[in-house]
Amino acid sequence: MTEIVLDGVIEEIIFSNEENGYTVCVINAMGEPVTLVGIMPFINEGETIRVQGAWQVHATFGRQFRVEYFEKKLPTTSGTILKYLSSGAIKGVGPVTAERIVSRYGEDSLDVIENNPEWLSDIKGITLKKAHEISEVYRMQFGMRTVMLYCNRFFGPSLSVKIFKRYGSAAIDTIENNPYILCEDIAGIGFEKADKVAMDLNFAYNCPERIEAGVIHYLSAAAYNGGHCYLPEEKLIETIMSALQIGREEISAAIRDLVFTDKLVRSEINGGSIIFLKEYFDAEKYIAAKLVSLSEEEFPFVLDGIGEQLSLLEERYELEYANEQKRAVNLAVTKGVTIVTGGPGTGKTTVIKAIIDIFKSLKYSFMLAAPTGRAAKRMSEASGCEAKTIHRLLEMNFNGENTPRFARDEVNPLPYKAIIIDEMSMVDTLLMESLLKAVKSGSYLILIGDVDQLPPVGAGNCLSDIINSGRFEVCTLTKIFRQAQESMIIVNAHSINDGIMPRLDIKDSDFFFIKRENSAEIRDMIVDLTVNRLPRKYKINFLDDIQIITPTKKGELGTVELNRMLQNSLNPQTGRKKEKKHRNIIFRESDKVMQTRNNYDLEWIIVNEEYARDNENTGQGIFNGDIGRIISIDTQSEVMVIDFDKRITEYDFSLLDELEHAYAITVHKSQGSEYKIVLFPAYESPLPLMSRNLLYTAVTRAKEMVCIVGKSGCIETMVKNNRRPVRHTALGEFLCRL
Repeated sequence: MTEIVLDGVIEEIIFSNEENGYTVCVINAMGEPVTLVGIMPFINEGETIRVQGAWQVHATFGRQFRVEYFEKKLPTTSGTILKYLSSGAIKGVGPVTAERIVSRYGEDSLDVIENNPEWLSDIKGITLKKAHEISEVYRMQFGMRTVMLYCNRFFGPSLSVKIFKRYGSAAIDTIENNPYILCEDIAGIGFEKADKVAMDLNFAYNCPERIEAGVIHYLSAAAYNGGHCYLPEEKLIETIMSALQIGREEISAAIRDLVFTDKLVRSEINGGSIIFLKEYFDAEKYIAAKLVSLSEEEFPFVLDGIGEQLSLLEERYELEYANEQKRAVNLAVTKGVTIVTGGPGTGKTTVIKAIIDIFKSLKYSFMLAAPTGRAAKRMSEASGCEAKTIHRLLEMNFNGENTPRFARDEVNPLPYKAIIIDEMSMVDTLLMESLLKAVKSGSYLILIGDVDQLPPVGAGNCLSDIINSGRFEVCTLTKIFRQAQESMIIVNAHSINDGIMPRLDIKDSDFFFIKRENSAEIRDMIVDLTVNRLPRKYKINFLDDIQIITPTKKGELGTVELNRMLQNSLNPQTGRKKEKKHRNIIFRESDKVMQTRNNYDLEWIIVNEEYARDNENTGQGIFNGDIGRIISIDTQSEVMVIDFDKRITEYDFSLLDELEHAYAITVHKSQGSEYKIVLFPAYESPLPLMSRNLLYTAVTRAKEMVCIVGKSGCIETMVKNNRRPVRHTALGEFLCRL
């Protein structure tokens, strides 16, 4: 298809996405209005542009011109220069100032602005400082074309826009000097992309910039993929030698330089050298010091009344506390730091409610919090008190750099006498550091969780490390209460955790096992249960009430394949639903999706059941593991609207790497959530994926029913395999040193 070239003056900008530069505008081309759509960042009404592309017909908006390439053209006559300057395209220049500039310099006005800005100070109302600001804005706008053309060699339009917004006209020099800096500065550009640019620019494979970027990349990958806060230095060197084909001495030199520049920290554990990214070293050191400081606070003056208070609560709620529950409450109201751990049905919620009642009687302020929105909602429903996510508790602010910034910190601590955190096993190292920075001295900190769950998705293993350090009072709840004993989910969960084969033959229970011999049979049964049997029998919503949880992403029974089949069955293409293909995934309107990494920049707005927007109730941040539904896909503006439990947010297509389907999710991603019905495939997998705590975590996600489909022998293997992946963390060591 032959591409067409049009020239025209921008009459109106209808829509502009500042993140990716996608724009809809109207130009006057040869006296005719033409609607343009495409990537056209930083354009303004009144500017003259040349566009290259093709005509298309939109189903709703009619005939449009799809722009594949554009460039700004300088106005050349006094009249067109006046119109351009009067449009507001240059900050600080309005119609009056524009008139004065053009009256003085005529057709040379733009040349003066670019090359002799000091001359502008001769004009009334323009200081020398303002003259140089006007020149800088003008030169940035017309330097953009060169930068965009250059960046488009390596990246798509969206990333090119981000690069120009970050570096301006210095972008080309920045990239050619060190393309690896893009890994640090531009969201969406990782080491692999930057490395490809560097190779195209003929950087040496063993140049210092590449090796240093590689060291940081593999430490970051170890944190993101493996949960490690550090790596043994020898392991890190061997990994990089193999991956980048670089010699040992060169890598060691790069590590030394990075330690010297304070980007890395070298330490020792058990006589071995270990390497941290500085943020993880600082976080683990801070957590250790702050926990010890808080634990040194004791509150013996409330001891006398605890027994009487508990007796009154037993009468009020018509229950009897177990001795271990009484001990947990005693510790929580007399110690600065208390840890309460236990499995399902052991009365952790009862303990929380008792602690709350005692704090109320003492007129102590307190707040409940949990790592995820779902966990906070469950905590609130169970306790009858407000509970917040930890991010909301800390009053996370938007800073535009996908980095959390909390209003609550050491300077502005939380105003509560007591902080109670549930689902503590999910709290990673960086979030724990932020939380502790906001807890003021003299406060109670009560950490509640199930240490036998999988460790957090993020780096660290805080709950386990804190317990194993032996530095703090820990109460382990073990008694299963009578009501809980009626649930085979809870009974079997405790059996699994104790290394005992669960009962799979109890009829009319909430725990089912369906025997199938091979992966294809297991997969087909899971799809049939999800699509047909369970919704028909129990009158439930298959999207909201059933969750498939599987050990891995790969293979016939991994999330990728299961999601593909379930999407075809649960949300097929009807011809009316809009789609967006991204890599090997097709996202479709009404799809169930999951956020796969923390994105602190995404803004959202709350809606009610009728989807009426509450413009006063807004926020930012969509987090790893959040599940939502695609409401709409606009391929014109390249935006996807997603509902995350009544939080509506817009996803630019450049963010689609952060999304995946959620009809089936991994066990790790299910942490902190509860579902009415959990389906779990039991099949042969690599041994690390056939572990006891993985099965235990999956089973305890269910509220009303667990259905395992597969081989009983696989279940037995998982129950017997109590090996847990090693996480390289130093929190326990740091605690023991204090």
